[in-house]
Amino acid sequence: MLLKKQRRDKFDPSVTSYQLSVTSYQLPVISYQLSDVSYQLSLISYWSLFTVY
Repeated sequence: MLLKKQRRDKFDPSVTSYQLSVTSYQLPVISYQLSDVSYQLSLISYWSLFTVY
């Protein structure tokens, strides 16, 4: 990754397409992790309601 960033002055379409594919791959993973975190938070709040009452 670092080598490709240093070579950015020489515009390489394959590098940019590679970076685009990497980011498009990471986006669903990030959204999945976010939904998982929100699911765990809702579970925690759900159980805390039960322990309070």
